[in-house]
Amino acid sequence: MQTQDPQIEIKVSKQALIFILGLISMLMPLSIDMYLPSMPTIAEKFNVADSTVQLTISCYLLGFSLGQLLFGPLTDSYGRRKVLTFGLIIFIIAALCCGLAANINQLITARFFHGIAASATTIVINALMKDIYRDRDEFSKMMSFVMLISNVAPLLAPIIGGFILFWFDWQANFYVLSLMAIICLGLVTINIPETLAKSKRDKFSIIRILSNFIALFRHRQVFTYMMIGAFSGAGLFSFLSLGPFVYINLHGVASINFGYYFAINILVMIFMNTLNSRLVRRVGSIKMMQLGLLIQFIMTIGMAITSIFNLGFFFLVIFISGYIGCIPTIGGNCMAVILDSYSHIAGTASSLAGTIRFAVAGAIGVLLSTLVSLHNTTTSVTNSLTESLMVGSMVICNFLAVGLFLSVRNIKRKKHDLSIR
Repeated sequence: MQTQDPQIEIKVSKQALIFILGLISMLMPLSIDMYLPSMPTIAEKFNVADSTVQLTISCYLLGFSLGQLLFGPLTDSYGRRKVLTFGLIIFIIAALCCGLAANINQLITARFFHGIAASATTIVINALMKDIYRDRDEFSKMMSFVMLISNVAPLLAPIIGGFILFWFDWQANFYVLSLMAIICLGLVTINIPETLAKSKRDKFSIIRILSNFIALFRHRQVFTYMMIGAFSGAGLFSFLSLGPFVYINLHGVASINFGYYFAINILVMIFMNTLNSRLVRRVGSIKMMQLGLLIQFIMTIGMAITSIFNLGFFFLVIFISGYIGCIPTIGGNCMAVILDSYSHIAGTASSLAGTIRFAVAGAIGVLLSTLVSLHNTTTSVTNSLTESLMVGSMVICNFLAVGLFLSVRNIKRKKHDLSIR
């Protein structure tokens, strides 16, 4: 395939490259979504509270967040392919350790390292695609295609996880993840070349890395876009932390059927990604981000009204799916704007954005787990407070994202006014 950089030679077709990168990007959502139906079962098997099992998600997100700080600079210094290969190998080992965990503490620890390994795949895909597609809107368009492939993962993961739990046991989820990572490793070894020339690599230096991070922090607009993506995405992890218990324990959804309800979220994601890929070249990344935030805000109001006035489970599911479905559109276009400003350190910029996003998500997950644990003395989450906590967290996350977007637009207007003077 031809690329926007003549120095990069990709032997596979554009469609094949998108498929391979989409398959790799599936690993992260699969690692979270596939065992969601098993969370109540894991609590029962290990004889622990549901809030303790929620820590397997929070610690995964913590590892994912910290891992990006490590792998981002490494991929700018040593290339994309080596870091991706190393990350996949660690992912395979960590997934096996999760399946072999003998108690909840071992599982939580293994999940932390599982998250660290998964971060390498996300960082490299963003940086690799930026190497190939330098134009901001073209990058956003091609990433939308990759995300269309990866969205199959959360669409099918809870359904597959439900059947795995029905036919086998919860450990089989992690053995399947390990097998999939082995397949991805083979595809990378055969088909993915190095896209970062040695002449364009940053020499690995702690001082240089810190200075790059400081530069990103000091760029007010870029940092604000990072926070917009973080708070918008954190709403998803509020749902992932408490959603299974709200759906299964509170509203009586069977574990094997949870995946079908979750799939509605992903169908909306696929629709929004398709819309983004068709319109972003025409209207630009900022406008598509604004559209995503507007739709998510409307869903937020509907979700809050439904929960407050107890309008029913059907409306709750619809508004949650609309809310979650907008997250990739918002986050993807945030990343396009960020990398457009710092394409020369795409790995570092991507890592900081990802670290902030998943640190916020992990912190919210831990906070929700703590609040539920403090309120419940039994091992089951069965009261409506859990739903209120989930919805309240998602509402706050959206309001913060919208407020930040309005503030960054105000920053641009002020700079424009000063330039006129």
